[in-house]
Amino acid sequence: MFSRQNKPSYNGNNRLKQLGFAIDYEPWQLEEIVKCIDDPIYFIENYCKIVSLDHGLVPFKLYDCQKNKVNVILNNRKVILMEGRQQGKTITSAACILYYTLFQDNKTVAILANKAAAAREVMSRYQGMYENLPLWLQQGVREWNKGSIELENGSKVFTAATAASGIRGKSVNWLYIDEAAIIPNNIAEEFFTATYPTIMAGETTKVLMSSTPLGYNHFWKFWNDAEQGLNDFVNLFIPYTAIPGRDEKWAAEQRAVLGDVKFTQEVLCNFLGSSYTLLDADTLGKMSARRPIYTKDHLDVLEEPGRAIMGDDGKVKTPANAYVIVVDTSRGVGGDYSAFVVIDITSSPYKVVAKYRDNRVTPLLYPSIIHTVARNYNNAHILVEINDNGQQIADILYHELEYENMLWINRDGTKGQVVSGGFAGRTVQCGVRTDKKVKRIGCSQLKTLVEGQRLLVWDKDIISEFSTFVEVKDSYAADEGYHDDLVMPLVLFGWLTTNPYFRDLTNLNLRETMYENQIRQIEDELTPFGFIDDGRESEKPEQFVMDGDLWTVSNPRDSWL
Repeated sequence: MFSRQNKPSYNGNNRLKQLGFAIDYEPWQLEEIVKCIDDPIYFIENYCKIVSLDHGLVPFKLYDCQKNKVNVILNNRKVILMEGRQQGKTITSAACILYYTLFQDNKTVAILANKAAAAREVMSRYQGMYENLPLWLQQGVREWNKGSIELENGSKVFTAATAASGIRGKSVNWLYIDEAAIIPNNIAEEFFTATYPTIMAGETTKVLMSSTPLGYNHFWKFWNDAEQGLNDFVNLFIPYTAIPGRDEKWAAEQRAVLGDVKFTQEVLCNFLGSSYTLLDADTLGKMSARRPIYTKDHLDVLEEPGRAIMGDDGKVKTPANAYVIVVDTSRGVGGDYSAFVVIDITSSPYKVVAKYRDNRVTPLLYPSIIHTVARNYNNAHILVEINDNGQQIADILYHELEYENMLWINRDGTKGQVVSGGFAGRTVQCGVRTDKKVKRIGCSQLKTLVEGQRLLVWDKDIISEFSTFVEVKDSYAADEGYHDDLVMPLVLFGWLTTNPYFRDLTNLNLRETMYENQIRQIEDELTPFGFIDDGRESEKPEQFVMDGDLWTVSNPRDSWL
């Protein structure tokens, strides 16, 4: 072993091995190095030291749950880890990174957090363990500072804030995101869109996300998708009961200190929304997302359209399902989203069966997308919000695409805006303008529908937006840094359900009668029965009704050509 006088040091730090310093290894040291390479848990427990609040610098003795955590992290490419506060997720992750960079050459690890200072805190844990390794187990040090290190074997570790530009242009073998749930949604969205695909392009690159939950945000999406097998992440949850000494007495003490909401979120690790959200925490906690059966070009389909079932007698045995599409519109320049939600209103509870969201679609293309989906969902009724450029969308749908099932709004001086049958008049508009009254009624009714399980929502993006749809002054809106482009169509749907006209849309007998009439009209048009050609022209021109218009022909057969 080296004496203190001849210890090679890096920049005067006697605890770091100087670059290029040669060591004559003794046989037992080589044996220990092999043991450490073969068994990361052996390496951590025998050579990594951490600072204990009660005992100072001590060996890092892993709990059983932490041993499992080490194996999961090191043996999988993509891991998402969720556990409560002060359970050692950061220090354990730092120990895994130390093992990874110490015994593998030319590996680069990026440690990211919501702020650069938080990322450097993880780096300090790594550096503290490294400095307390025996010199014969260390690599020589090329670079060593608060934000980055480089070892003699070519492996590097650096820190950055989670942003699209944080690691742009850098080759990364392992990305670690600490306290991922704290990162604001807008920053996380930009990062995962711009940077994440590049990192995961390699066949051996790794990603680790660890956090305590904080609402239904991007972290919840990754976790929920991992639970349902929608992504490649291995999810690992470690409950507080897996930590020795944390029993029911400890939990009761924590609850008394933190309060029910923080205890539920930070100790029990339940995904909760803000205490100021439109929906209460209990409702948000029970909501779960389903895997779409179809996803393409920003459209997610949860249920196929319900078609009519005909009986042997040619009559409708089961009417086709009825749908409403509520449309929100943006300018298509990368800010807010243009979005619409498809809702099955056949019977209560109503169901969200599809959704579309894109912040790049132009107002000229958007109506065609709405039109296609509406036609597929049994000519769904369409309600367009006409604030801003929404009027343009409604006009294109009705006048250019000639879509008839538009919901018209009558501006009543005393009642405000009311859904009508679309009769002509100066007070009738094709779509609803979201004013304070409409929004107030819509929010109140939406809360009643969802909390009373009369509107079922299984879409992960909508659930996420619900968790950040918070009280702002005397109304509700997306929290800072978040979006509400999918919630607002549901607010307008809530308002729609309070209108008497909505009962006609959900009238089962009325739909059945209408469908039978449509079938009868189609049969009449396609089967020209009852006409006898006696070789003479009809003395009286034949008349018939098609699409509500009266047509007159000299020879009935001409109408079926």
